[in-house]
Amino acid sequence: MHPLIARFLSLEAARETLRKEKAGEALDAEEQIFTATAAAHPQQRAEVLGVTGRKLASDSQASLVLLAAHTAARAIAHDSRLAPATAKAREALTSEGASEEETESFIASILLEEAFGYDEEVDSFDTAFVGEALGEIPALASLTREGVDALMMKFSQKGATDAERTARAHIAKRLFDIAWSEGPTPINPEHMDVLVESDIADQSEEVQEARLRATVELLQLLSQQGLIGPMRLSRLRAQLGDEDA
Repeated sequence: MHPLIARFLSLEAARETLRKEKAGEALDAEEQIFTATAAAHPQQRAEVLGVTGRKLASDSQASLVLLAAHTAARAIAHDSRLAPATAKAREALTSEGASEEETESFIASILLEEAFGYDEEVDSFDTAFVGEALGEIPALASLTREGVDALMMKFSQKGATDAERTARAHIAKRLFDIAWSEGPTPINPEHMDVLVESDIADQSEEVQEARLRATVELLQLLSQQGLIGPMRLSRLRAQLGDEDA
């Protein structure tokens, strides 16, 4: 988890920082990024400031998560380890027509995935994984609807038998519908959970095996195309129970 997400997921820390800003007190560098983020999201800022008591309502919790993640997304632009990849990712998204808010949200989603997307307990921020995920963005941003269709066709036709081709066509369509219905984004564990639950888990043993194999092979193809990095590929394959991950 990025340190700024950890810091500003605390309601007390978030509200104290906003109080200091209002009072004109000195803010440290991290607090300055947080207050700038909050100013750019007035609705979420108001939600956080309006919370009373110790238990957060769902809307207020969501606002706190958004502000924390967007604060971290701004911060990594100045992190020497991630600044080049962040700049390339931002450039790729904006060149394809994404707004500043959409670009920041895209990057924030990667930081939330690193923080909460996997079962492993990690004490430190996984800079390598985030750097890899940022590196996926240019290829994803340039992927058109026609490109997705071509990928689907290429993958579906390479099955050795009719059954394999059927499984491949089904899995490719479903995964792209689940993950890319609003445009290509990094394929993450939540997408895989939906795919397994809706299209694999309740099938016959034969169909399950064919579709699981097709899913692994599709992930490998996407990796070859630069749409999935090696670490993401390994994690998603492991999530599917692939012993070779």
